[in-house]
Amino acid sequence: MSEIYAYIVSSYADNLVTATKLANNVMFANMETFRASLQQVKDSLRDLSKIGVNAVKTFENASAETIRLANVAQNTQ
Repeated sequence: MSEIYAYIVSSYADNLVTATKLANNVMFANMETFRASLQQVKDSLRDLSKIGVNAVKTFENASAETIRLANVAQNTQ
C-alpha cells in the first residue's frame, strides 16, 4: 500500500514540475511576443510622428509661400 502511495506522490510531483515548466515556457513565449508587439507599436508611432511633422512642415511652407505671394501681389499694385 505504501508503494502505491509513494508512486502517486511521485507522479503528482513529476506532473507538477512538468506543468510548472510548461507554464514558464508559455509565459516567456508570451513575454517575447508582447515585447515584439511593443517594438512594432513603437516603430509605428515613430513613423506616424514623422508623417505628422512632415504635414506640419508642408502646411507651414505653403502658408509662408501664400503670404509671400500675397505681399508680392500687393506691392505690385
